[in-house]
Amino acid sequence: MATRRTLFQGSLAAAEAARDTRGYSGFIAGLFEGVVRRPLFSAASIPAMSEAAKEFLDTLRRVLVEKVDPETIDREGAIGEEVFGALKEIGAFGIKIPRRYGGLGLSQSEYHAVATLLASHDAATTVLLSAHNSIGAAEPVKLVGNHEQRQRLLPRLAKGEISGFALTEKDAGCDIWDLNTYAIPVHEGGLLQGYRLTGEKLYTTNAPRGNHEFLASLLVVIAQIVNAPQDVNRPKEERRFGAFVVETQSEGCRCTRLSFMGVRGIYNGQVHLRNVYVPAANRLGEEGDGLRRALESLTVGRLTLPAACLGNLKQCLWLARTRAQQRIQYDRPIGEHTDIGSKLVSMASRILALEAIVKITGIWADAKVDVRLESAAAKILATEWLLDSLLDLFRIYGGRAFETPDSLRLHGDLPVPIERMIRDALINVIWEGSNGILTLWIAREGLAEYVTQGTAFLDCRIEEMARAVPFFAKISARSFNSVAMFERGLRSGASIARWERFLSQQSRALARKTLWVTARHRQGLARNQRLLRGLVTASLQLFAVEASLWYGSQPSVQAHALSRPLVEDVCLRAHEILHPTPLLSLRTPLWDEDRRLFHLATDLLAGKGAWLEEGIIPWCSDARDVAPETVSAVNGCLMETGFED
Repeated sequence: MATRRTLFQGSLAAAEAARDTRGYSGFIAGLFEGVVRRPLFSAASIPAMSEAAKEFLDTLRRVLVEKVDPETIDREGAIGEEVFGALKEIGAFGIKIPRRYGGLGLSQSEYHAVATLLASHDAATTVLLSAHNSIGAAEPVKLVGNHEQRQRLLPRLAKGEISGFALTEKDAGCDIWDLNTYAIPVHEGGLLQGYRLTGEKLYTTNAPRGNHEFLASLLVVIAQIVNAPQDVNRPKEERRFGAFVVETQSEGCRCTRLSFMGVRGIYNGQVHLRNVYVPAANRLGEEGDGLRRALESLTVGRLTLPAACLGNLKQCLWLARTRAQQRIQYDRPIGEHTDIGSKLVSMASRILALEAIVKITGIWADAKVDVRLESAAAKILATEWLLDSLLDLFRIYGGRAFETPDSLRLHGDLPVPIERMIRDALINVIWEGSNGILTLWIAREGLAEYVTQGTAFLDCRIEEMARAVPFFAKISARSFNSVAMFERGLRSGASIARWERFLSQQSRALARKTLWVTARHRQGLARNQRLLRGLVTASLQLFAVEASLWYGSQPSVQAHALSRPLVEDVCLRAHEILHPTPLLSLRTPLWDEDRRLFHLATDLLAGKGAWLEEGIIPWCSDARDVAPETVSAVNGCLMETGFED
């Protein structure tokens, strides 16, 4: 008799057993069921920044300008001791740690502004602080730790002891159920005293200062809990994991620093653990529960990367606008040629959309709204948009973008750091969860109810099948209803109402296709990864549209020039992705229409979109060792060069 093939096997089965089974109440999950959860947006408004946050941002800006030289850090592969000292002095290692533990106590929204400022100036310093504040020991201890652990560990971190998160191994990247680092319980008199950890961790940020010298004082290490070393090879469904706070000065801890093509000042490398003793008081959460709980901290921590990408994007627009205005070709600034102008417009609309996403996810995180899918979506969109914009910036600067700053100085040109910006940005699509894996994860979690309800039919469980029928009936009724009765636009204006209707229609279309593919592929759905990618791409575009419409409706944003046409541009580009115009069609899609792009580009060149570049350190602050006649800055903004090609 043939054995029924189960829906999940091996690592997938282990992942299913350990996954967070709480229902998804966020925006993206609703889209897969044909529901647009607009109240999540309508209940949110951009909060005023606290005086403490404003003061810290001003102080941090001064430290970055005066003490952090990105070129030197890139060249030497190290952040100077003077920088470490200055950052500790201003409390930069305790940004989100509550004040009662000695931290600054800033909100997630305020922390996003910090990440944007940092990333606009230097990648390595950004990684140092974000790895510590976002995914280092502070977040897991805050989330999972007990009162004693918070009292003991958080003040140390707030004062400047550096931390990291050790998860990845050589043969275990996204498939964390292949982790071979193990923890053996140590008992005395029948009581648990601690654990002995052994294993090798790879790509641990903030761990090594150099070979055999730790930068981090504390590392959160994820390990299998076993009774004997050979137990690490037991069936994946039987494996249990724990999260442990390891003191790096413990006997048996060693490290090796690695070198990379970009972010060369990053302190990242291997961590070698040999029978390292960890007291039971340093285990986070219960045995078997620590992995899931510790990984929860990465959800909010992942939001830092989109905020950092926003800083880079704003810098891209600043540099592109500068070049497009001062570079004359064929008797006019190159920004007035729509091939270049369209690149400026796309950068500007990406900034608006990403700022909207960064703002709303920060608000949601502070309000404890479910952002599990949204944080992954924000990371994917931000990193892909940044790479696309950097490629456009590369084309705008031509050969100068391929030169190093030192080489540019040789012939008197501005030492624009575009080649470094590109090198630094490439890693973004890999760390914090690779974009490919996160896309498939969103698909699995977005389809969670389909899988849960559909399993009853696959297993022929009559009672559960009866309970599942109403779910599929509801999805069918909603997705095939051509009248948008379920969601009503919460914002006024004809153009906005048009896009609200579009979003509702496309959400129902997404639900129809999701219903169809789950019925058609059933057990084989998890292997149809390109199909799943298409569903997720649609959901991400709709998320960006709704966030942009919400952001554009905020009074503080409405007051800015170009806010409405840029929101429209975001929507038009999403429409083109969902409904691409045939290449040889006689109809030119509005998003790519020369006249519209020309007017938007000339407005951007005139400085009407300068508000999009707020919150960064303009690159001209770094223009050093350049002849005075070569560069002049106007109010720290646009640069004009005095040379010709």
